[in-house]
Amino acid sequence: MRSAAAMSDAQGRYRRIGVVGGGFTGAAFAVHLARLAPSPVSIEIIEPREQLGAGLAYGSCGPEHRINVPAERMTVFAQDPQHFAKWLARDGNAPATPHRAGEPDPYAPRRVFGAYMSALVEDAAQANPSGSTIRHRRDTAVGLSRTDSGWRVDLRTGGPAVFDHVVVCSTYGAPPFRWPLSGGAEALPHLVRNPWDQEAIAAIPPDADIAIIGTGLTMCDAVVTLRTNGHRGRVHAISRRALTPRPHAGFDTEYDLFEGTSPPSTALGLMRLLRSRIANVEAAGGEWQTVIDSLRRKLHVYWKTLPLPEQAKIARRLRPFWDVHRFRIAPQVADLIASGRESGWLTISPGHILGIGSTQDRFRIDWRPRRGDPRREEVDAIINCTGPDSDILHSGNPFLQSALQNGYLAPDALRAGLAVDAHGRLLNRSGSVSPCLWAAGPFARAVVGEATGVPEASAQARHVAEAIASELSGSPAASPLGEP
Repeated sequence: MRSAAAMSDAQGRYRRIGVVGGGFTGAAFAVHLARLAPSPVSIEIIEPREQLGAGLAYGSCGPEHRINVPAERMTVFAQDPQHFAKWLARDGNAPATPHRAGEPDPYAPRRVFGAYMSALVEDAAQANPSGSTIRHRRDTAVGLSRTDSGWRVDLRTGGPAVFDHVVVCSTYGAPPFRWPLSGGAEALPHLVRNPWDQEAIAAIPPDADIAIIGTGLTMCDAVVTLRTNGHRGRVHAISRRALTPRPHAGFDTEYDLFEGTSPPSTALGLMRLLRSRIANVEAAGGEWQTVIDSLRRKLHVYWKTLPLPEQAKIARRLRPFWDVHRFRIAPQVADLIASGRESGWLTISPGHILGIGSTQDRFRIDWRPRRGDPRREEVDAIINCTGPDSDILHSGNPFLQSALQNGYLAPDALRAGLAVDAHGRLLNRSGSVSPCLWAAGPFARAVVGEATGVPEASAQARHVAEAIASELSGSPAASPLGEP
């Protein structure tokens, strides 16, 4: 797909922008750059999936999976925050099953949001302010090297492609399976290592006893799929703390977490401030979600003020609690989880998996509750729902491994993604900027604190697009994200 013919640069060719990864972030970046570029550029999105914009979050899911926030909060364009909600109403894609009778349901299926992102790229390819071209190269990036004319990206099935700028918009890999298997357990059916394998979950018998490892959003998705498929058996979910995603309440965009006080400079200070503010809000009849949402809105600015050791404490000790309060679930999902626990078919336990063996044709799980003696139970199926793997150094992504081995990029200090500067430029092994090499989305989260949610990921992708547009125009780089 292409827009109108693009103008060439002074060397008689288009400025070539390679985007590695065509999920949500890659699609958002391409649309932002096409709007912001000072002159036509050639944008090529390298993505093996047929559909651009969906990626893992909005493509590797079933029709039963919903977005986790109302449509009006799925903000891709800060200047038009209702864009998706208006698209949803205009194109007649609103869900037909409201949460409460007589009320519209703002929690659209995730696949619908993926279709929306695909439509955004298609529209931008047909016409955009800069006259840029957007092309989908359906392939997988497997290598990166420097050339005299730019960056060479090796592809799995096609020939190499050379770009002036490369933007890494990949996401984390499938969750690793960390537990030892013995006694033939690895040969048993229904060991679901990848929780996004819809066919493997659908193959589990409806009366099977199931163990789920992990209790976050991925566990909620698995439970929704199981019940939608008619599963009637027992489900036991185990994680270290047994933390589950919280439900939504009202949305307050005016509350200021830091009003009247200096932002805390330590992890302990932040935790104390949050607890104090939540107590005050609830005492006044409000909801704790108001306080968490306020921190979310300010996090990209506040995060930079924290010393690295304090960032590390937050990432290591507070992130599990942040995730379940920040990444909340649709009311339909919250109701299903609550109903399952109340009626007994769903059990959620804090504990640690010791090992997995087999007894005849069933899995034997040895685990230790957080408080208590080791236990053993038998189940018919296991689903690994521990979440995406953020370990960059041991990633199975061949493109990242090539770039790491060549020293073009490096893990960030928190091992949460890739090392980038305040503008999104990737840092190499020695800590210097890798010229014309960028990262947008989750891999850049260490510099902004959070780049996973739609508003944050889109804002960070736009920021990188602005920085590239500035370089293309010969202007100074834009201000770091969150600064004037």
